Amino acid sequence: MMQAIDTLERAVSRLEQDVAGLADAAPASPFPALDQGAARVALRSLDDLIATLKGHAHG
Repeated sequence: MMQAIDTLERAVSRLEQDVAGLADAAPASPFPALDQGAARVALRSLDDLIATLKGHAHG
C-alpha cells in the first residue's frame, strides 16, 4: 500500500510541475487554456487524499 501511495505522490508532484510549466508556456501553445486555479485545487485535493491514505496505512 505504501509503495502505491509513494507512486501516487510522485505522479502528483510531476503534475504540479507540468501545471507550472504549462502556465509559463507561450500563448501560441496548441493546448487549450489552462485554468491554473482549478488545476491547483485538484492537485491539492490529491495531496489531501494521499495524506489520508498514509494515515490509514500507518493506523
